[in-house]
This record gives sequence, structure tokens and C-alpha cells, in this order.
Amino acid sequence: MENRIQQSARTQNGAWLIILLSIAAGIAALFIPAALIVVPAFWAYLGARTKPAWIALPAVAYAAGAFLLYLPVSAAGMVLASAGTAFALYFLQVRHMSGSYTAMTLAGVFLAGLYISVCMPGVLSGEGAFAAAQAAADEMIGFYKAAFVQSPYANADYAALVNEYLDVFSDAVPTIVVPALCIFSGVMGLSNFLFFRLFCKKRSELSLAPMRAFRFWSLPRSMMLGLFALLIGALVLEWSGWQYAEGLSNTVNVLVGMPLLLQGLCVVDFLLARSAKNKTGARVATYVLVGVLFGIVQMPLMLIGCFEQLFRFRARAQTPRA
Repeated sequence: MENRIQQSARTQNGAWLIILLSIAAGIAALFIPAALIVVPAFWAYLGARTKPAWIALPAVAYAAGAFLLYLPVSAAGMVLASAGTAFALYFLQVRHMSGSYTAMTLAGVFLAGLYISVCMPGVLSGEGAFAAAQAAADEMIGFYKAAFVQSPYANADYAALVNEYLDVFSDAVPTIVVPALCIFSGVMGLSNFLFFRLFCKKRSELSLAPMRAFRFWSLPRSMMLGLFALLIGALVLEWSGWQYAEGLSNTVNVLVGMPLLLQGLCVVDFLLARSAKNKTGARVATYVLVGVLFGIVQMPLMLIGCFEQLFRFRARAQTPRA
């Protein structure tokens, strides 16, 4: 009986520690937004260790700080991105949803919150959805132009070329804002899912769906029709000459390319696990090369992921012949 009381006291103390750390993490995320790569996962873990209602406590503290520091619309978007992701992550995992659907749902919630935070202030003010991003980009471009002019190594021809590239980048800002938000949201959604699983790894009392090894990750077959429809729709709109067709096409390319790229990397890891003698060394070397040469290898990885989605050769390689 005494041991049970002590164990219950330790559990309660641990729960209060997690609550305090969750609030502190949310406050830190107000000043370091990159901390949202893990903060919603920690809030979801708080709900898994205690009760889901407790997720509201750090979320309310974060919301209070956000509305004090940011514009109301931007603050609402950040609260949706953080608290919405935490609640969605908890409920999807408790209900044993697959990792693919969980990560995609979290990315969608993050994207909605970020779009509200970044674009809606300009929409409501009448300046345009990408006015804030355009102003920030133009300010950065102006700084680089001024710094380059003052450089002792600058010459007229090279300065004209650099200014031309910077002007092209400034003109392209409206077409790359949403794709950039999609990339950021995808990374945030996947990272929070993985951190949540890491936090829950040693908690045997939490009933979660089993998670496959990285080399066996795959996209659901039901996604294939959706990705194909997105590509066809983007092509039709681009041929139609619609004003926003280029931005939509860039967004679709990101939405289709990111999951295929990740699946291609999983296939590479599968091949390394089957063929390499020193698996750890081969993986480290491969991932370093992928990071260094990412601009070159991203298209081959997408093609590998596409072929895997079509032919499922990983499943065939594991199925013994009759």
C-alpha cells in the first residue's frame, strides 16, 4: 500500500513537471518560432500522460502571449498552428490512425495556421495576401544591393547581373510564398509526429498504433489518385493562362514532390539495409551526400518514390518466391 502511494505521488509530480515544461516551451516558442518544430508534440504528450483537457493550459498561455506580441489575425493563425496541431496529433494517435495520415493532417493544420498568420493581415487590409512577404523580401534585397555597391570587388557588369537576379527574385515572391509555407508546414508536421512518438516510446501504458521502421514507410495507395488529380488540375489551369496559375502550379509541385521525395529516401534506406555490410556507416555517408547534393538528388529521389508507389517493389522484394 505504501509503495502504491509513493508511486502515485511520483506520477503526480511528474505530471506537474510536464505541465510546467509545456508552459515554458510555449513561452519560448513566442520568441523563437522555430521551437514549434517540437512544442506541439510536447503538448500532445502532456495530454497523453495526463488528460487531453490539460493541453489547453499551455495553449492558453501561448495564445495570451501571441495576442500581446503580434497582430490579432497573425496571433490567431499561430495559435491554430500550434494548439490545433497538438490536439490533432493527440486524438489521431490515440485513435490509432496511421503515421502517413497523421503527418499529412498535421501539415494541413500547420499550413492553415501559417497562411492565416502570414497572408490574412494583407487580405483584410486590402494590400494583398503577399504584401507583407513582398515588403520583407524587398527590404532584404535592398540591403544586399546596398552592401554589394559598397563592396570593393564590385564592378558595373557584375553589379548589373546581380541586380537583375535580385529583381527576378522580387518579382517571383507572390508565386513562391505558398509553396514555401507548404514546405515549412510539411517539415513541422512530420517533425512533431516523430517527436511525439519519441516522447511516448518508453511509456508502455500509452496505447498507440505500432510504427514501422523508416525503410518501410510508404504512402497510402489512396493518395495516388489525389496526387494525380492535383497534377492534372494544375496543368489545365496553367494552360488556361489564369493569373495565379504559376503560383498554384508551384504549390502543387511541392505538395506532390515532398511525399514522393520522402518515400524515395525510404527506398534508398531499404536498399542500404539489405545490401550494405556496414549499415550505419553507409547510411551516414548517404544522408550526408543527400544533404550536400540536395539540389541534384531531389529529382531522382522523387522518381524513385514514384516508381515505388506504382510498382511496390519493396513489398515484392520481401515476399518469398513460391
